[in-house]
Amino acid sequence: MGQKRTTRRAIRALRRIRGYAVVAALAVSAPLVVPGTAVAAGPPTAAQQWDTLKAELTGIKGVWTDQSYAGAVSNTMPNTALLGNGDVGVTSAGSTGVKTFLVSKGDFWNANPTPRPAPIGGVTLTGTTAQPTGNLALGARATASSTEGSFTPDRAVNGQWTNGYEGWVSQVGKPQWITLDLGAVKSVARYVVRNDNAARPGNAAFNTKNVAFQTSSDGSTWNSVDTVTNNTADVIDRTVSAVSTRYVRLNITEPTQSTTPDSTQNPRARIGQIELYAQGGTTPPPAAPFREEQNIVDGTVTTSMSLGNTPVSMKTWLAADRNVLVTSVTSTGTQPVQLQASTYAGATTPNSAYSNSAGVDGQVMWAERATASGSRWVSRGALATTVLGASAVQPPTVSGATARTVFTLPAGATVRLVTQIGGGGQNLAAPHNDAVTQVRTHTAASLATLDTQRAEWWKTYWMQSGVELGDAVLEKYYYAAQYFIGAASRAGKTAPALYGIWTTTDNPQFNGDYHLNYNAQGPFYGVYSSNRPELSLPFHETILAYVPEAQRRAKQDLNRVKPDYISRRFPSGGVPAGVLFPVGIGPYGTTTDDQYHQQVSNSLFSASQFVAYYEYTQDTDFLRNKAYPFLSQVASFFESYLERDSAGRYSLWSGPHEGTWGQNSSADLGLLKQTLSTLIAASQKLNVDAGRRATWQTILDNLPAQPTTVFNGKTVYSLVSPGTMQGSDTRDIHPGDNTINLEFIQPADQLGINSDPAKLRIGVDTVDAMNSWGQDNSFPKIFAQAARVGYPAQSLIDKFKQVITSRIAPNLRIADPSHGIEKSGATEAVNSMLIQSDQGIISLFPVWPAGKNASFWQLRQKGAFVVSSAKQADRVSYVDVQAKAGGTLKLKNPWGSGTFTVTNTSGAAVPFTTANGVISVQTTAGQTYHILPA
Repeated sequence: MGQKRTTRRAIRALRRIRGYAVVAALAVSAPLVVPGTAVAAGPPTAAQQWDTLKAELTGIKGVWTDQSYAGAVSNTMPNTALLGNGDVGVTSAGSTGVKTFLVSKGDFWNANPTPRPAPIGGVTLTGTTAQPTGNLALGARATASSTEGSFTPDRAVNGQWTNGYEGWVSQVGKPQWITLDLGAVKSVARYVVRNDNAARPGNAAFNTKNVAFQTSSDGSTWNSVDTVTNNTADVIDRTVSAVSTRYVRLNITEPTQSTTPDSTQNPRARIGQIELYAQGGTTPPPAAPFREEQNIVDGTVTTSMSLGNTPVSMKTWLAADRNVLVTSVTSTGTQPVQLQASTYAGATTPNSAYSNSAGVDGQVMWAERATASGSRWVSRGALATTVLGASAVQPPTVSGATARTVFTLPAGATVRLVTQIGGGGQNLAAPHNDAVTQVRTHTAASLATLDTQRAEWWKTYWMQSGVELGDAVLEKYYYAAQYFIGAASRAGKTAPALYGIWTTTDNPQFNGDYHLNYNAQGPFYGVYSSNRPELSLPFHETILAYVPEAQRRAKQDLNRVKPDYISRRFPSGGVPAGVLFPVGIGPYGTTTDDQYHQQVSNSLFSASQFVAYYEYTQDTDFLRNKAYPFLSQVASFFESYLERDSAGRYSLWSGPHEGTWGQNSSADLGLLKQTLSTLIAASQKLNVDAGRRATWQTILDNLPAQPTTVFNGKTVYSLVSPGTMQGSDTRDIHPGDNTINLEFIQPADQLGINSDPAKLRIGVDTVDAMNSWGQDNSFPKIFAQAARVGYPAQSLIDKFKQVITSRIAPNLRIADPSHGIEKSGATEAVNSMLIQSDQGIISLFPVWPAGKNASFWQLRQKGAFVVSSAKQADRVSYVDVQAKAGGTLKLKNPWGSGTFTVTNTSGAAVPFTTANGVISVQTTAGQTYHILPA
């Protein structure tokens, strides 16, 4: 017999392999045959799909080849390798020959006087002997002429120097000095002084100007070995004739440049780090090659480096649902090596109001940190660490807030450094006790189980959805962004704030809080269509916890929004009902930034995420118990706040940008329309508040259209009604700034791919007029806003990639000076290029370049439809739809006038209708539908 003919159904199924459509794969009885080949396998199994995806994810990683750990200690989001399980955040840090993991916890927040997250401490591993050409000053006993607050001299020799770091800072006055006791006589041939501007750009005025490098045999009588005058450099790096000494001093006669009023009037010594070396030369060779990788595929950090002159390999991971941090250390050397493990409480830039302690319990080391006391809660976090599998483990010792132990790692052997993280929350007493108890339960077998569960958790996470774009830059951003939000947010835990759950300083910018005029909502913009809506649940709980205070503010604090306007309209200073949120809040119903900036939109931005969760999941319980009560509170506020003229038309005064004021702020209008339309439909579905529906509908029907203006001869969407803007910049549109005038498109969903073409044209022209592609605030939204209005596809991709390439940090996050986890929100842009639901109709590949193949699987759309599809050679090869909640599926026919079939998982034909180019299918909850060209 001749070669078997490939059936049409088999060919269609084979096409889906490229698109990973496994969960919805068509059942095929006949074998698949690729012409000219042997019989092929059937539709891809879950294992085949995972193998393909795993290979792609394995290639997307952060990589470091030096031990500077730049950006580990940051008042924003760190730039080094990150791990997270939605509760605990782990940040890679250290220095040459020193490996540290900084530990924070999502619910470890200071409350007094202002709520803000804080780090708990860290775990460090190092050799007990200095490495060849290593820093002799590391860990030396440091004293100084004076100290400003918590910036003590030991900070200049702790090896934790990195971007944003402040080491030793003296009090005002000169001269100043800092002395190091090396513990024994050592030969020194080079010294390095890292000045303030080296770690904190913009502070060159505080660089040390005049300093003498001095040595002593007794710590009393000093000999000047080298003198530097008129220095302006960020780093002083000097080679000297080798000198044998135990004591070293920097005698600083001019601590600043005296080029600014502050540096002239308040001269302080500011030394970020001091390094001493036995050999001269500016770039001593590393003891061994260093390489660290952040592996998003399975949530691990792998490190190759030298500890105590011995090469080692390390694998560090965080358990998926238990707060256990594990570092496996394997010697690749030929001799045993003595190592020191330590656990400490504290921060690189400490708040003196926090308390730090440490202790030992048998072979377990523990450290505990407590936030400031006051009228609100005190949070306590704890680390308990033990070493498994080592030999010659010495009894742990304690010094200050650090507990240490020394052990031997035989050649070729593996030990595990196991740390249990405990505490957080409010007023928990002595959490180190429970952490110590928990860490003792771990064995090699139990850790192996946790390791397997961690890998399985990430596999399950990645299999929830995916894309194949044929573009390495877009895919790197897309999957890394999914990694960060997946690591930062978990149902039942405290929501990630501005910088996720990775806090490495006691002074995060903007209090590291939840900024409600888009920043706190931004991280979740893409989770719904990415089929991971559960990641947004902690955000909803944070908002709901604040509702009682927001209700009080609506009644009593509204006057502060804009006193001249509010007092005229509301003599009592508030409205009868509803909610009013300030710009910054914390967990547990607390306030962090008690300002309104003349804005009343914070509740509306929050409402958009309640709407999105319901629309994409159709979760009626969530609607009834969470979304509807909150949305109705938001509506209650605006029922009173809106102005109504004699013709029954409504208007709204607010600030589109912070500190501005105008009529019919574009974002406010769009978000209010979204809230009201959702409430009307929800009240009908839940059969509640029939009496309020007419009010909501009347408001909705009489709100103005989104304001427009003319810019450079083209009609564009305006920030406010033209000519009404008040403030320092009264233009109707602010090109190059935050795309607030387009937030009615996304996240408010008031304009989409199926809208009036004339309005879409205005949208495209507005995107061009704004030209805000690289504006820091706009990243989570402008690319999605552009996709929603049908911006030219290749141009959109090119602009997106340009920003990604210029802003991507070593750990694959999109970095800027102020923002953090919100950058994950731009995954919505990628999804919106591939699929959109607008006005109840799903469109496939609406903004994708001609001639460019792409595929996606299990992207979720409004109505709880989970869709998989592929486009090859400008033709959609299949559509698979899982109807999670049933209802009518409406799909814009991707084949135009061509014929197609609709079947279920049994292969049975399913009835459908077509009208105006839209395929309509009545679906059943839980059923999967296959739509194929005939």
